[in-house]
Amino acid sequence: MSKKKRLVIISVLAILLVISLIYWITSNNPNSFPDKGELIKEINHIFPEANVKEIQDTIEVDEKHVFVPFKSEENNYGVSYWVWKKSDWELASANTGGNPHSWRIEDGDISTTHLVWNISPEIPIEKLKFYLIKDRTFHITEGIEYYDPGVQLEELVKLSDTSYGAMPLPDSWSSILASYTELETARQPDIFSNFFIEHYMYFGWMAYDRSGKVLPTVNALNGSGFSGGDDHIEYIRLLDKLEIETVK
Repeated sequence: MSKKKRLVIISVLAILLVISLIYWITSNNPNSFPDKGELIKEINHIFPEANVKEIQDTIEVDEKHVFVPFKSEENNYGVSYWVWKKSDWELASANTGGNPHSWRIEDGDISTTHLVWNISPEIPIEKLKFYLIKDRTFHITEGIEYYDPGVQLEELVKLSDTSYGAMPLPDSWSSILASYTELETARQPDIFSNFFIEHYMYFGWMAYDRSGKVLPTVNALNGSGFSGGDDHIEYIRLLDKLEIETVK
């Protein structure tokens, strides 16, 4: 191969390397998040039922995930979820109701979950209580009795200055989830090679009015939604006070 031909090949490879490097940098490093006008236009285009009038805030969950609460023309308080994908910000999901959801940021790691909500000020809710719950279980296998104690952790959120919020899991919750996953995986490694802790523990919530009374149903928070289908956004179970254990 002649020296000239080698130089041409090297030059072409260098150009391809630079192009690949530029693409990798731009695709993996999010650019500036869309402004409020662009957000309104995009949500209403993809999910017309939202009929967004006002973007209330943009809350960066991490550099590639942003929670955006909004208010509609009908004065509904809704939520939207944005994810950096394929070199662009994409609307992953939106809902015209503001009832609490869980949003797991990293696939396979429940400890990266955030709890999000957007409660209309017209609904008489003063505070929310979120719960991490594992029901106690008892079973007998091959004549051996097994008892697993229950778990009930709670976190109080007061609705004061804003109607919305995005809260990472408390450290104690993340520790419990990690410890239980590690324990069960070690206990039965063959069975739990594909262990899903969501089958054993779950999130719940309750709403309280200004007098401290539990609101048993909050239908006004329900709404219609749009979802891309792959971003681990789930409803959080509304609990009845009879489901919560209290110290007597």
